[in-house]
Amino acid sequence: MADEKWIEGLQSSMPVTEAAGIVLALRLEAVRERLSAAVFHADDDIEHVHRLRVSTRRAAAGLRLFADCMPARLAKKTRQALRSLRRAAGEARDWDVFLQLLRPRGNAPLPQRPGIDFLLGYAHGQRVLAQEHLQTAFADHADDFERCLTRINKHTESCKAARSPLNELAGVVLTDLVRQFEAAAEADLAAYEALHRVRILGKQLRYAMEVFESCYGKAFRRDYYPAIVEMQDILGDANDSYTISQRLTALRTRLMKTQPRQWPQYRAGIEAVLHFHEKRLPLQRKKFEKWWRAWQKSGAERAFAELVRMG
Repeated sequence: MADEKWIEGLQSSMPVTEAAGIVLALRLEAVRERLSAAVFHADDDIEHVHRLRVSTRRAAAGLRLFADCMPARLAKKTRQALRSLRRAAGEARDWDVFLQLLRPRGNAPLPQRPGIDFLLGYAHGQRVLAQEHLQTAFADHADDFERCLTRINKHTESCKAARSPLNELAGVVLTDLVRQFEAAAEADLAAYEALHRVRILGKQLRYAMEVFESCYGKAFRRDYYPAIVEMQDILGDANDSYTISQRLTALRTRLMKTQPRQWPQYRAGIEAVLHFHEKRLPLQRKKFEKWWRAWQKSGAERAFAELVRMG
C-alpha cells in the first residue's frame, strides 16, 4: 500500500516542486487504494474505513503543505473531494469506535442490559446508515477525485517556490505549527473546544513531521515524532468520549420525550455508558496535561522548537 507514513526519496536540498510531486502522488494514491475496500468491503475488516480516514487526512496535509505547487482552483476542488470522503469515513469510524467501547452485554449488571441491548441495535443501525453515506460520497466524488489526481500530477511543475529547497519550507511550516501548538497547549483547557484545538494542531504537526523528517537528524524521527503520536493518541481518546457523550445526551433527551414508557427500562444501561465517557474525558485531559508537563520538563519542547527553526 502507498500510505506508509514515511516518504522515501525525499531529500532536504530537493526543490520544493520536486518534493511536492513525490508527496502528493504518494498521499493521493493512498486514498485511491483505500477507497474500494472501505466502501465495498467494510464488513470484512473495520480497519478499512479507519485506513481510508487516515489516508485522506495525510493527503489533505500534503495539499496544505504544497498549496503553491498547483493552481488554486485545482487545490480547492481536490480538498473538497477529500473532505467529503473524509467526513463520510469519519462518521462510519465514529460508530465503529462507539461499538468497540460498549461493555459486552454479558458483563453488564442485569438492570443495565436492556439499555445496552438498545444501544447495540441503535449503533448498528447508525453504522449501516453511515456506510450508505460513505457509498454516496464515493459515487458523488470518486470521479472528481480521480480527475484531480491526474491533473495534480501534471501541474506540480508550476510551483511558485520551485527553486526553494525542501528544508526551507520545512523550517517555516514546522516553526509556525510548533508556535501555534505551544500557545494552544498553554491555554485554559477546561472547555473542550480548547482541548480540541490542541488536538487539531497536534495532528497537523504530526502529518507535517512525516513529510519533512528527511530534513532533520535521527532524533527527529526517533524521539520527537513518537512523543507527538503519544499526545495525539491521548487526545484522540478524549475526542472519542466527547463525541459519544454528545450523542448519548441527545439520544437520552429524545427517548425521554418520544418513548416515555420504554425509557425507564433503558435508563440504567444508557446512563452507565454516558457516565463512563463523561468520566473518561477529564481523565484524558489530565493525561494530556501530564504529557505536556513532562514534554516541557524534559527540555524536548525547547530542543524540538530549536531543531525545526535551525533545520
